[in-house]
Amino acid sequence: MDLGVNETKRLLESIPNSIVQALNYSNVSVDTKKDDNGLYIEIIVHKSDTPVFYQGSMYKRIGTANFKVEGTQQQKALIEVRNRTWDSSVVDNVSIDDLDEESFEIFREEAVSSGKLSGKSLESREKILEELELIKDGKLTVAAVLLFHRKPSKAVPGASVLIGKMRSDADVVSCDEIKGSLMMLSRSILDILKVKYLYALISYDMPTRIETYPYPFDALREAVFNSLMHNDWTSGQSILIKVYDHSLSILNRAVVDEDWSVEHHKSRHINPLISNAFNKAGLVEKFGTGITKMIDACKEAGNPEPLFETASTGLDFCVTFQASKLYRAIEKYRTLNSDSVVDYRKVLTQMDKLTEESPDGSINDAGGSLNGRINEADGRLTRFLADKKTAETSEEDSVYFRKVRILSELKGKTQSTIEQLVSALNIPERTLYRDIEWLRENGYLERLGSKKSGSWHVIKELQ
Repeated sequence: MDLGVNETKRLLESIPNSIVQALNYSNVSVDTKKDDNGLYIEIIVHKSDTPVFYQGSMYKRIGTANFKVEGTQQQKALIEVRNRTWDSSVVDNVSIDDLDEESFEIFREEAVSSGKLSGKSLESREKILEELELIKDGKLTVAAVLLFHRKPSKAVPGASVLIGKMRSDADVVSCDEIKGSLMMLSRSILDILKVKYLYALISYDMPTRIETYPYPFDALREAVFNSLMHNDWTSGQSILIKVYDHSLSILNRAVVDEDWSVEHHKSRHINPLISNAFNKAGLVEKFGTGITKMIDACKEAGNPEPLFETASTGLDFCVTFQASKLYRAIEKYRTLNSDSVVDYRKVLTQMDKLTEESPDGSINDAGGSLNGRINEADGRLTRFLADKKTAETSEEDSVYFRKVRILSELKGKTQSTIEQLVSALNIPERTLYRDIEWLRENGYLERLGSKKSGSWHVIKELQ
């Protein structure tokens, strides 16, 4: 059977998801092959070190035969399964050499910067994996693949993040599917949001130039990290980030207690090895403080408190951020005045009038209940990816966004040092040197004057 390109792509996504749904087992490889008869799809279900459930029964593979596990053996197996988390199960089709060095470099830099780890524990891939308990009897765990493999979807179907620019719940303007290790996603998601989906409004308190973003990035960062750590990756569903004109929602599959509330929330770790890695990297300081940090960051920036919702099933979680009153006031001022320069002080004096449509500062463009947003948005964005020419953010795209950020930073601060750029852009020093060299060689950037007292000059923007 000769499959078309679109049908092949659809099957490569749907087959692993169907297997996950039926068996709650994700150690599956699905790939296209070609022989004299044409293109075909190869499905390999790798060996499981624990029994697999199917239609209410438990099965175990011994040799070349499948055996139904019953009686006392089933009780013993259930105890073993209960004491083992999903992210600690091992995979047979991935080796240490298959993991991504840039992902390890990100972990090392974050761990050293936070002071959580140093020295021998970071000197090699093997040391890092042992420190994080991500390797068992020479085999990698699912957590190791998710954290450090450039294409974790080979072992964990659906391991990606969808970002959609929404005109309304019924209208998706554009969408990106971001893939990569969780270490890479911890940086690239925020980079792409800042470069492509969120823009700063410029105003002047002469002579000072002021940039105002709709949401505090400290709060967004915490929400992104929490979604990556606590997402139920066995569901085969991507994390969704929906960007509206004045609000932004992050939705993920999660196991939430029935009595969960903002005031009395508990940090429940369905992926303890992944959570531990984020903690050891210093990406999260202390478990259970993420909600408080998001709220505090929004209050400090003058934004409304974020809205936290859980679905009635207890299997979904959503956090929604609302644009600050100041951001909306500057935006309204720009539409009402023909001046090319926005006077920051005038905006402050007129802020209540400019935002009088929503005196409490609340925005209601997220649309609908959580259950409606989860169930409908997931299908809508998935269909959008299948039906439209959607930008899949590959390694090349991530590099492009990073270079755009470098040029943007140097355009505003021409005398920035390498140390300042590393801090502002949150990227490894060697990566920064490599990108700057490329920008200079390709005519986008030049250095004027000496290394010590010179300045940067952006020749042209990346197209």
